[in-house]
Amino acid sequence: MYSVNDIVVYRRDVCKVIGKHRSDFSGEMCYILVPYAQQDGSIKMQVPVANKGGHLRDLISRDQIDELIRSTPDIDPLASKPANMKSQYAALLKGDDIRDLIRIIKTSYERNMARVRQNKKTASVDDEYLRRAEKYLFDEISVSLGMSYDESKAFFEEEVAKLTE
Repeated sequence: MYSVNDIVVYRRDVCKVIGKHRSDFSGEMCYILVPYAQQDGSIKMQVPVANKGGHLRDLISRDQIDELIRSTPDIDPLASKPANMKSQYAALLKGDDIRDLIRIIKTSYERNMARVRQNKKTASVDDEYLRRAEKYLFDEISVSLGMSYDESKAFFEEEVAKLTE
């Protein structure tokens, strides 16, 4: 159970718990969440405390980040099937496993680099999902480590590069 001011992840968004109340619609107790980056209260979400969908979880810890970094070289990209890349990316983005973000990043990066080597433009679907996966991954890491988005991205990339040298 979470308390007011706890930082959590709902679906893929880092949020702050600002309160609890009973839903007018379902009668269930709900957390009131605001996106961490927009704590002005303009966007609020109600999430049932029961978390039956399993989409509410703790923010990634430093130990989990270190494990994610160590496992990144072993995370396989998706099979490149141009006809259904968007649906593969979308399915991974709907999940809650942070390693799926790495799979999206690796896949879209590799596909884009292959297109660049062939003197082609990068694919918009790969660009879109690369940006989204990086945003979710590095937003969460930045909040967890108390860094800016850019610092967390540089940190993560440097640590992974050390493993692959």
